[in-house]
Amino acid sequence: MTLISLPFPTEEAEKLYYSVLDCISTKNSKKLCGYLNKAESIQLSSVVNKLTNGERVAVWTLLAGIDASLAANLLDHFSDNELVSLISQLPVETTLSMFHHLRSGDRRILINELPYDLQQQLKRSLPQAWKNEERAALNYASDSAGGICKSEILKMPDSATIETLGEILNAEEQNLERLEWRYVYLHDQEGNYVGGLKIRDVISLPGGSVLKNSLDPSIPVISPESDLTAIKSTLDTTLHAVIPVIDDFGFQIGVVGFKHLNEALYERSKQQLLEQSGVLGGDEFRTMPTIKRNLRRLAFLLPSVVLSYAAVSIIAAYEPIIEKIAVLAAILPLVANLSGAAGNQAVAVSIRELSTGQISAKDVLYVVAKEIPIGVVNGILIGSVLALLTYLTQSGEVIGLPLFIGLAYSFSSTFAVMIGGSLPLILKRFNLDPAMLSSPILTTLTDAISFFSVLYLAQMFLL
Repeated sequence: MTLISLPFPTEEAEKLYYSVLDCISTKNSKKLCGYLNKAESIQLSSVVNKLTNGERVAVWTLLAGIDASLAANLLDHFSDNELVSLISQLPVETTLSMFHHLRSGDRRILINELPYDLQQQLKRSLPQAWKNEERAALNYASDSAGGICKSEILKMPDSATIETLGEILNAEEQNLERLEWRYVYLHDQEGNYVGGLKIRDVISLPGGSVLKNSLDPSIPVISPESDLTAIKSTLDTTLHAVIPVIDDFGFQIGVVGFKHLNEALYERSKQQLLEQSGVLGGDEFRTMPTIKRNLRRLAFLLPSVVLSYAAVSIIAAYEPIIEKIAVLAAILPLVANLSGAAGNQAVAVSIRELSTGQISAKDVLYVVAKEIPIGVVNGILIGSVLALLTYLTQSGEVIGLPLFIGLAYSFSSTFAVMIGGSLPLILKRFNLDPAMLSSPILTTLTDAISFFSVLYLAQMFLL
């Protein structure tokens, strides 16, 4: 077992790990709380990820009973999938005790991912101060302003004064770590957003001042349906750290800032990287059950078998040519791999430009027009190198073979970048995931085009 165990980053982390195991075996929650409170972040991260599922359940059950806030904060060391997995195994009472200590984003993840019965219990236990905001945020996509916004904000009636604000801040002192306290937002009797102002601007106001009279008109607002690109554009054009998220009815769901935006962009890029690599279903960790990891990988590999077989069937159709010119068997995968690499470069550029809003699904012709010169020039250059290498190593086999190998690559490379550049846009237009589907489809098409171009030219001019 020790041969496949991950080492600890420091001796202190290893000591902490065994101390935690000792607390689990003795069920000593106070001692466990003391150890974890004193530990550094890097130690905590390595320890919690070293624990088995059963040990994690035991740790959080003990912690939640004595310090629910600490238990909730430690959940930040887990990915979204690990968080859902752990919470689904904990006793309901333990989950409920931690729930209102979680960040609003984590609460939404749990409500969306956990079984229905537990979802309903969690909805009923939403923090009373932001219950309406949290429920409203659940209606929006996870990559929209409404889905990523922070709901823990200071909202007050438009009749509030400085003294009222001071009373609320004193009452919420223990929650300031989670609360967006840099701004205060006002609403009318119907709950509609009126405006906001910075807390630091309030300090200079005379006693008894009504906050409504000092609203900051430079604070912009954003719709909860706005995507990440629109959020970034709005934040780039304002000096305010966060901006209010207001729905069509004038209700403020929360605020969104660069911190929330960067987290969402990171999650999206991580998901795209996993899908491009053939790992479906989100994060995968080697601590997960083996059967679950197998099934998630097979979901990508099995369709790839069918697509690859379709491409290889072209070779079977030209089998007599390969029997006469045996060197083609070695050249075919070379041309296909290089064409696929060129196509994947175009895919990467298109996916990035789609994610940043530089292009849309309607810009297929624009992308193709921009990729053709790249494909032609690089195709000729790389094709010339292939022709030279073929001439130096295989020229004695068949006269003219180097020339046709170079031409075949130039042709297949040009088509590869055209397909690679336009494929993500076409998939996006049909509401399919470009990051997940572009790679296997591109591989099939580039292999088929490469095999066909080499074998067809060989049949036409060398036999």
